[in-house]
Amino acid sequence: MKRNLVLGLFFLVINLSNANPLVSPNCFVLSELSFDSEGRWEIELKFFNDSFYFWGTENIYISSNSGGTNLKPLNLNSLKEKMIVRINNDSLQSNLSINPLGDCISIGYSFSYSLTPPLAFGNLVTATVRTPKIGESIALYGFEYQYDFDFDYSIDKSPSPGNENDSTGMCGTIMGKIYDPNHLLPENVRLAGNGIINFKPEANGNFSARISSSKHHIDKLYYYATENEKSMGYYVKITPVDITTEPDTIVNVDLHIYDIVSSVESIKNNQESVFKITPNLIQESSFNYEIAIPVKSSNSFIEIDNLNGQMLERYSVTENKGKIKFKNKLKTGNYTVRLFVNNKNYASSKIIVAN
Repeated sequence: MKRNLVLGLFFLVINLSNANPLVSPNCFVLSELSFDSEGRWEIELKFFNDSFYFWGTENIYISSNSGGTNLKPLNLNSLKEKMIVRINNDSLQSNLSINPLGDCISIGYSFSYSLTPPLAFGNLVTATVRTPKIGESIALYGFEYQYDFDFDYSIDKSPSPGNENDSTGMCGTIMGKIYDPNHLLPENVRLAGNGIINFKPEANGNFSARISSSKHHIDKLYYYATENEKSMGYYVKITPVDITTEPDTIVNVDLHIYDIVSSVESIKNNQESVFKITPNLIQESSFNYEIAIPVKSSNSFIEIDNLNGQMLERYSVTENKGKIKFKNKLKTGNYTVRLFVNNKNYASSKIIVAN
């Protein structure tokens, strides 16, 4: 019964797709491309789950500027063991030409739209990475598909076909100074960007960061509270610069911050990490606060409301850490403390006052 239901759903997807193309389940990406000395190509596909049992690998469609074709059915049990497969023209239902000098390759299911951007390389105007030399590849670097800024192709001078990509042979270095004249960045943060491994600038703004080997248009840097924490949508805007990097080379570039952007919805989903109050039980008419987003050079304040939503007290804040002393003695009970930055309510916290 379950098998019949799955098959029925599959054919329903196929029939409906002609009128309403679907979004790809997005369970795989093109993770590496290389050419041999005779111009024959090899592609590595990386899978993230075993939904290929449902969708079928024979429905995976690969296209270049010269045309497109589907994969032949793959051994699904072997694929599940490693979740990586190497393919060439022998793996396809018909031959596909990929120009080593420059081409644009897309992958997805033949019945749907693909969520993953195409790989444009070589002499194309839209190329983000050059043609790989013999013994090199173009590899997908740092990919976590839920974060669009992680999607970055790079030259890899130490290819690892059939294995997980790492940064060996893929990175160069950018060095310079970060200028933040309006003090928009919080203290002690780490920065990252497309193909830029997260790094911590020095107090004077000097920085050095590893970067993937491709063309980069740097117009923003995401910022992190810790080395392993995701940026949650916070980034600073950079006066745009364009650079091209190669493995094991250094490019000198200065970066100028002129604005800051925070994702209000992302912050609301992570309020505990954005706005912390201690202690909570409050017995001495004061509390300490920590704010993880910038409040300098902005209209920022902390507001205390009663349970009816009536504002009782408001305090301007210009630092990310500090102490609030109540202007008036609050009665014993529960209150809501709200954080506003640029007049937007970014986070709220419940407190208990016990006098």
